[in-house]
Amino acid sequence: MSKFKFSMEKVLDWRSDTEETKKINLGDAEREKFQQESFLKDMIQENIKIKNESLTTTRIDILRRQNMYKVMLDERIIQQKNQVEIATKSVETARLELMEAHKEKKVMEKLKEKEFNLLTSLEKSEEQKQLDEMATLSYGRSYY
Repeated sequence: MSKFKFSMEKVLDWRSDTEETKKINLGDAEREKFQQESFLKDMIQENIKIKNESLTTTRIDILRRQNMYKVMLDERIIQQKNQVEIATKSVETARLELMEAHKEKKVMEKLKEKEFNLLTSLEKSEEQKQLDEMATLSYGRSYY
């Protein structure tokens, strides 16, 4: 049997590289989302801490500063929630791109498999023809 060489090996390699790149992009997007969510949780914890401190404080000037800080923190929490939402959309986009790249690679792998099977069947039929011819010649010699 001859050595099999897929006619579109370069395309398959390129699609494999594309899939790997998409995997890396998905990992980066998931790390970014995790980081944004972690930052949001920290801000929420800080907001809870400020609210609890304001319950125990009786001085007006401290309460005003805490209230101003809490208002600013609330605005930053809203902005951070938007950042988390953007990061979530980015992860979903990266996931869809990876799925598409995986499908494209699988198509090429199926094509490679079909080409290999076709080559194998052609070689088997050629071998069978040669065996039939040898059997016919052998029978012809013994008959005469």
